[in-house]
Amino acid sequence: MTIGAQFVPKRRDPAVDMNALRLSAKKEVAQNYSTSLMSNTKWRTLFKALGTSGIDIKGIAVKFVGESQEWSPVFPILYPPHAYVDLWPLNVCPLVEIEWIEFRRIVVEKRPNNVPPALLPQDVDAIRAVIDATGKRFPIEVTEQGLRIVGHLK
Repeated sequence: MTIGAQFVPKRRDPAVDMNALRLSAKKEVAQNYSTSLMSNTKWRTLFKALGTSGIDIKGIAVKFVGESQEWSPVFPILYPPHAYVDLWPLNVCPLVEIEWIEFRRIVVEKRPNNVPPALLPQDVDAIRAVIDATGKRFPIEVTEQGLRIVGHLK
């Protein structure tokens, strides 16, 4: 699958039983993580606030429970019912699957034909201001690369 000309591997078959996937993720979290810091409601509040803010979010990094690699989907789109989010091109996924998301100061956008990647600056201070304006306490870590919202701790 491609984004622009960037190859993005397909994370899962779209015919997956979403409820089974959600229950499997909950089991993974219960067995392998010490605590959960984000609920479905908090994730939805975060995504909705950022999605309606008008801030130009150029990209995010996402790590899912039980996986070692990060993914770089487009900004999440809330997907009914409430326990899911659309992380195109990775498909719809249960919110409980998100170990963390990170808003990076510099987003690396791969380009085709051996053209060097574009380095896109992202205003993480504006993103933080929108998050803070929700009035909710989110588990935010400031990393070398930007802001990380932590869903689960090992």
